[in-house]
Amino acid sequence: MALNGLASIAERCYKITQSYLEIKEPPTAIIAETQDAIKLTKKYLLQEIFDRWSPLGREISLSYNGGKDCQVLLLIYLACLHEYCSQNMPGQPLPVKRLNAVFIDQAETFTTLEQFVEETKERYSLSLYESERGTNKNISMAQAFDKYLTDNPETKAIVVGIRHTDPFAQHLKPIQRTDDGWPDFLRLQPILHWKLAQVWSFLLYSGEPICGIYSVGFTSLGDISHTLPNSHLRISNSPSLRFQWEIEHSFSGDQTVHCSALCGDDVHLQNHEYLPGWYLVDDTLERCGRNKR
Repeated sequence: MALNGLASIAERCYKITQSYLEIKEPPTAIIAETQDAIKLTKKYLLQEIFDRWSPLGREISLSYNGGKDCQVLLLIYLACLHEYCSQNMPGQPLPVKRLNAVFIDQAETFTTLEQFVEETKERYSLSLYESERGTNKNISMAQAFDKYLTDNPETKAIVVGIRHTDPFAQHLKPIQRTDDGWPDFLRLQPILHWKLAQVWSFLLYSGEPICGIYSVGFTSLGDISHTLPNSHLRISNSPSLRFQWEIEHSFSGDQTVHCSALCGDDVHLQNHEYLPGWYLVDDTLERCGRNKR
């Protein structure tokens, strides 16, 4: 029986994840630590989250904005979806064709990032709810999620790709209800424990396309007016690449980092001053490009 798009990409993500976990005698400490990080994320998803909310219904949605953290979470989520279906309905076709996801776009984002979201929502078979662009920018993130939940009342929990090193995230838990001032839903946060180096290690090994903005010196993507290349990635600072093994042994097999093309006004960001974002592994420096111009 032919696989549908979601079943096919879920199986691919499962193979990517298992291939990474099966790296014997990891050549770097980062890979060994990332293997542990993946195992814990899988535990949260398979044993705690999917046990309470079926990934095959509409109770769960996944927050996706095309950034590196969200993409890592999406790959592992899809891997766990494949594993869940293999264990609970062996030999049966996947009963859903697309994965519920939401993209709350409350800032003026890079055209390249928006195009990457459009491309990857097809690649990963996402049924992606997108907040209106260019209008309603004056409403808060909480208000935007409230509108999403009004339009999608079946949604009870949203999977979020936030990490402990993100602002105000130090004390977050993998499963917790939203704070006061937010619409009521459960935040599912299974990659809180991940470090920046682990994100890059798994993402580069996967061989999956990465948003092209990262290729020109950016490490954290936000509003265009508040996001610049990370000064710690200036070539003159001589940062070193820590992920040569992952690139040379990537799941895609072509020893290449696949980045989406810069497009629109972002073309001018092409430069010879900065190395790609994956040359940075210090979590404390990750947001150094998030400054007002």
